[in-house]
Amino acid sequence: MHAPILALALAAAPAAPGTPTDQQKKLAVELVQLIQTKEAYRDSLVMMSQQISAALAAQARAQGGSLPADFADRVLRATMEVAPYDEMVTWSADVYAQRFTVPELKDMIAFYRTPTGRKVARLLPEIMGEVGKKVGQLLPERMPEALRHQGLDTQGGRPRQSLSPDAGS
Repeated sequence: MHAPILALALAAAPAAPGTPTDQQKKLAVELVQLIQTKEAYRDSLVMMSQQISAALAAQARAQGGSLPADFADRVLRATMEVAPYDEMVTWSADVYAQRFTVPELKDMIAFYRTPTGRKVARLLPEIMGEVGKKVGQLLPERMPEALRHQGLDTQGGRPRQSLSPDAGS
């Protein structure tokens, strides 16, 4: 095969699984930017930093410590420093590009450009936050009984039966 023909054949061949094409990467970036705008991402970081601040403040109070007046603002700035929007877009786009084909990415982009898609993107963080809050409330309430149901009585920190892999052999 001549070199130009081989180069064209290789360029046209689909990438191996887990190796996204440049087109997949480009479309995935576009998709992520539609799903999570800078403003929505900032809002999610604000919520996350508020939870971190509350937990750290409670820990400080329990230990008799105090926090500066601008503690919550500092935690927000630190959170934004740790996970900047552009990096989140890159990380997310890598994941989408590895899991979705070019036609699938185009379908999702088309959806997120619709009024319904924009509404989903706008409300998704709020929806996930509400669901997460509910799960967070129910887990401590329901987990002891579920563990007992599975034969793991955690009274005193000890299971009713061994957790070792050879248990019951």
